[in-house]
Amino acid sequence: METLVAEQYCHGLTDKEIAEQLDKPIWTVRTHKKHIYKKLSIATTHELVLYMVSLFVGKEYNAAEIRKRGLAALLMFLLLFHIAVVDKKEFRRGRRVEIEIKARDPYGECE
Repeated sequence: METLVAEQYCHGLTDKEIAEQLDKPIWTVRTHKKHIYKKLSIATTHELVLYMVSLFVGKEYNAAEIRKRGLAALLMFLLLFHIAVVDKKEFRRGRRVEIEIKARDPYGECE
């Protein structure tokens, strides 16, 4: 049941919407959410979504590293997700996909 609740959060649903969708009381959904957070040592729905994406992509999730690096880690995660999911579909269709990553210097100009 906890996995199902976690998946619903990944769809952007609120506690109330998940309760309605699963035909459960809202307090049951919140209890599952609390248990999920405790088991994974996470504190927010954003971290839960990142955890679920990491499972989907097959990468190890490290909450401490994400908290330490902040937005940079989130963006790297999204890039990995894009490469793993979207680009694979393009390759299957026979299209060539190129990704160019440019680092920003402290003055806001690209290298």
